[in-house]
Amino acid sequence: MKSSDLTGNVRLLLTKAKLPDEWRQNGAQALRDVFEDAGYRTELTLCDNPDAIRDQITNNSKPGDIVAVGGGDGTINAILDAVISKQAVLIPIPLGTANDFARTLTLPDDLIDAARASIHGQIRMLDVGYANDQSFINAASIGVPADARKRINPDLKRNLGAISYAVANWQSWHEMAPMDLTITCGTNSPQNLKLRQLTITNGRYFGGGLRPSETKSPEDGLLHMFAIRDSVDTLSGLDVAAELLFGSVDDSEFAMTMECDAITINGEDGAPILADGEIISKLPAKFSIRAGALAVFAPNSFVGLADQTHSEEHKAPLVHANEINDVMRDTLDLALRLQATYPVAQHSELKSLCHDGTRALRNIYRQLEQDLHPYGILAASPDPDLHSLEELRDRVMGWLLKDADHRLANGLTTRARVLEEQVTALAAEQLPEDIKTHVSALKREIADFHKSISGILKSL
Repeated sequence: MKSSDLTGNVRLLLTKAKLPDEWRQNGAQALRDVFEDAGYRTELTLCDNPDAIRDQITNNSKPGDIVAVGGGDGTINAILDAVISKQAVLIPIPLGTANDFARTLTLPDDLIDAARASIHGQIRMLDVGYANDQSFINAASIGVPADARKRINPDLKRNLGAISYAVANWQSWHEMAPMDLTITCGTNSPQNLKLRQLTITNGRYFGGGLRPSETKSPEDGLLHMFAIRDSVDTLSGLDVAAELLFGSVDDSEFAMTMECDAITINGEDGAPILADGEIISKLPAKFSIRAGALAVFAPNSFVGLADQTHSEEHKAPLVHANEINDVMRDTLDLALRLQATYPVAQHSELKSLCHDGTRALRNIYRQLEQDLHPYGILAASPDPDLHSLEELRDRVMGWLLKDADHRLANGLTTRARVLEEQVTALAAEQLPEDIKTHVSALKREIADFHKSISGILKSL
C-alpha cells in the first residue's frame, strides 16, 4: 500500500474504560488535533471492548482509511483480521498494560507522542503470524506463559502492570508439569523434546518487554522460535529471563532457538496457545506467517516522501530509497545502543569504543541527513524514551550478570553485522556522488568497529 492509496480519513477508535476522564469528557480533543493538524479528517468513536472496535472497522471502514486503535496487545490481536480484510492502515495508540506491538514499532508510551510519531511516519507492511489459522502479531506461547495467563491477578495487573506477568510466570514455572512435544521447523526433521515453554515470535517484543532476538523484525518473513527444556532449573531459568529482558536468547546455553516460515507442533493435545495476551487456539498446531499482510503507519528515523508530489526544491526520488531508509534507521539505532552502553560498560576499551563510535555514527548520520533532504527524505528526532529504556536495560544487566560486558559486546556485534550487510548490499555505483561518499564512510566505520569489538570480545 502507498500513501496515494489513503482516503484522508482517520477513524479513531478508543477503549472507553481506558481513557483519562478528561478525554472522555472532551472527546479526546488533544488526540484528534494530532491527526487533524496533519491534514486528516478524523472521526472519534468510543467503544466498550475490542469486539466493538472490530465491528466498527468491519462495518464502517473503507480501503485506505487509517484506523487509530486505542488499547493493548489483546485489542490489536482482536482487530487484526478486520484491518487486513478492509485494507485499512493501522495506527496503535498504546492504552494497554504491556503494549509490546507499540514497542516493536518504537512508539513512545505517551499517547499524543505516539500518535504524532505514527502519523508523521510512513506506511510499512508487516508480517502476521498464524496458529491454526488464528492470527497474532507479537508472539504465541505454549507451556508456562499460557498457564500463567489464567493465574494473573486482575488487581495485581492493574497496580503493577507488566510485573504481574512475571509473578504469574514464576508460579507456573514451579507448578506446571513439562510438556512432551514433537516440533518440525520448516523442512527440518522432527524433534522430540520435553519442554517447559515454547514461544514463537513475529514481533520484536512480547510478554511485557521481553526480547528473544536482537535481529527479529516483523518484516523479515520468518518466525523465531525459542524453547526452554525441562532440565533447566530455577537458577538457569532466571538466566534465561535475564537474557530475554536484557538481550537475546540466540546464543543462550539454556534455550534452543530456530527460525523458519512454518512450524508444526504435535503432542499435549488440547494444551492452550497464548498469543498477544489471549488464548487463541490449542495443540496440535501449525504455525505459519503471511508476509507483508498488515499495513501500519509507523515512525522511523526518517520520513520517506518519494511517493508524494515533489516541490521544486526536491530532486527526483532515489532509486534505492527504501534500502537507504533502512540504513539510516539502523545507523541511528546502533548509535543510540552505543550511547546507552557507554555508562554501563566496565571494560575500558569497550567503553572507549562506545564513546567514539557514538560520535562517529552520529556525524555520518547528520551528513547523510543533509544529503538526503533534497530528495524528499527527512530525518526525525529519535524518541528519548527509547534511549532511556536501553540504558536502563544495560544498567540492570550490569547489576545482575557477571558477564555483562561480554553480553553487551555480543549484542553490539549483532546490530553492527546487520547494518554492515545493509550497507554492503547498497548498489553504491548508482547513488549520487555526495551520498555515495558518506555511505562509503559508514561502511569503513562499521568495518573498523567490527575489527575493534572482535578484539575486545577475545579479551573478555
